Amino acid sequence: MADNAVIVGAGVIGLATAYRLARDGLAVTVVDAADGESGASVHNAGWIVPIMSAPVPAPGMVGQALRWMARKDSPLHIRPTPRPEHVRFMASMLRYCRPGPFHHGVEALASLSERVVPLFDQYAADGVRFEYHRTGQLMAFRTLEAMRGYRAATAPLQRIGHPAVPLSGDELRDLEPALGRQVQAGLRCPQERHVDPVDLVRGLKDRCRELGVRFLENCEVTGVRLRGPAVAAVHAGGEEVGGDLFVLSAGVHTGRLARLAGCPLPVQPGKGYGFDDTGGTVALRHSVYLGEAKVAVSPLSDRLRFAGTMEFGSFDTAVDRRRLHGIVRSAQEFLPDFSPGAPPRGWTGLRPMTPDGLPVIGPLPGKDNVLVASGHCMLGVTLAPVTAEVVSAYVAGGRQLSEIAGTARPFAPQRFTSGRSAATRNLTASR
Repeated sequence: MADNAVIVGAGVIGLATAYRLARDGLAVTVVDAADGESGASVHNAGWIVPIMSAPVPAPGMVGQALRWMARKDSPLHIRPTPRPEHVRFMASMLRYCRPGPFHHGVEALASLSERVVPLFDQYAADGVRFEYHRTGQLMAFRTLEAMRGYRAATAPLQRIGHPAVPLSGDELRDLEPALGRQVQAGLRCPQERHVDPVDLVRGLKDRCRELGVRFLENCEVTGVRLRGPAVAAVHAGGEEVGGDLFVLSAGVHTGRLARLAGCPLPVQPGKGYGFDDTGGTVALRHSVYLGEAKVAVSPLSDRLRFAGTMEFGSFDTAVDRRRLHGIVRSAQEFLPDFSPGAPPRGWTGLRPMTPDGLPVIGPLPGKDNVLVASGHCMLGVTLAPVTAEVVSAYVAGGRQLSEIAGTARPFAPQRFTSGRSAATRNLTASR
């Protein structure tokens, strides 16, 4: 078993993993190119939503994207770009937009999500300090047809204790009076949770420090020193950081880091937008999903957070005001009293996307001591603690690894490569 772990990436996945491995007794160092309080880990809705555990590539996605191509404020936008890696990624994603791969992905994510809520409850019980809301989630739709379609898609989540109860528009407005009359139907999801994502990242970092985790911030990893089939150290910020185990959890930068280690992975950015409103024109009791608009609204202690859109082909964090306006317009269609006043200051987050819409968790093929924990698409907050559990099981091996083998199999990095590492062969033998 490893004694010293180096985790590359101080986002929510890296911090959750650092926390778990430190509790397992490892000496942990976290290396990050920034300060850990930026990017998609803090720029998101903060939702803990197994009920929404579905891959982004879905039947009908391509046709919908083509219909929305002319709209710069649409929920889904594919920006044309000549980058070869982007073209390859989108072509690969197209192959997963079929019923078979989609339903396989839903089942895999459902199994992975089964222990999500108890793990967040354990965070709170163990002294991780963060704003945590247990009020459940509402999904609002303008048509009964849209609600029924989404309810059918969430059916596999019933078996893990995450129901979606159908409601009429009036029943929804009894729970959330701010919803407009055009909302005709919805779903109540009582087991879902939400957090302040900024608070969660800070809380995890503080708890990691209490457990002795060392942080090297503003230190970009620029190289890797190999020792045979293993990584001996990474070069970061002018320092060589050695360890027995390395975990790549650097979000959209994970593909580049995996390439440095000799095995590139197809992780590309999916740009999301959002803004915080402190005006108080609308009050909500639950997190609310504005169904047809694909906008998430989270009531936090000092603000209302709006998040949405998916933009492929954008590789920077610049804010396109048209896409921000699309979120405002959609919010006003569902919440007629919402008025942000001046145009909101927006933010963006580059979500780490994979062609099949599933995270990459497990041994990096060809390397004996490198694990990957990335590519969580829009489920980074939801899956952070359970991802850390899977990483912990790989590190421990033996019975713990055997217990999670079936759950972990669909997320193995090997699915994107032709090689097989010794660690992956061991996992196969344990099944």
